[in-house]
Amino acid sequence: MTSVIGPPPQGMPAALPREVPRRPAVRLVRDGAPGPVVGPTYGPRARLVPMRGLRGMPFDFDVPETWGCVGGSKRLRADVVWTCADARGGSKAGGWIGVHSCLAPCGDIEQAGFRAELIGAESRWRATDPETSFAESRVDIDGEPRVRVAMTYAFAAEFDGPVDTLAFARLSGPPATLDTLLHLVNEVRLRAGG
Repeated sequence: MTSVIGPPPQGMPAALPREVPRRPAVRLVRDGAPGPVVGPTYGPRARLVPMRGLRGMPFDFDVPETWGCVGGSKRLRADVVWTCADARGGSKAGGWIGVHSCLAPCGDIEQAGFRAELIGAESRWRATDPETSFAESRVDIDGEPRVRVAMTYAFAAEFDGPVDTLAFARLSGPPATLDTLLHLVNEVRLRAGG
């Protein structure tokens, strides 16, 4: 059973440009330790909802219990995009989680182009490890302050293949939701890492 809120939007492609093989399952310790990107991972008291078997996603991940995900986005061009949001918690936090193919090897120019599409060309990205980049910015949306975080992780879709795929997350919400957004960024990075 897939964990989603509502059906995929009309016009979602029936076939994906390239089916990325499933990543090895990762069993995570929920101890709130510092994550591989920035900030904390989920802690032992985190109440989570599993997102399992989402169409096109090569890995599973968990979101906070008031969140849900629906397939697709009309604003982001990527192979697989799931729009995830705090549907029942009222925080107005949410964003995109997905994967995107690039020409092998997926070099700096291709990655920079996708990151500009993901969060804007003016954002400052920093490497957190050789495969992972992170950006954080403050913005006003409809006159309200928001924090926006984004992460990309480059990996080889095929075992021992060239680096040709980017896992990504781009999330925003009120400043009070920053820890939640960072939990999700770390979750996606850990799960995509296989």
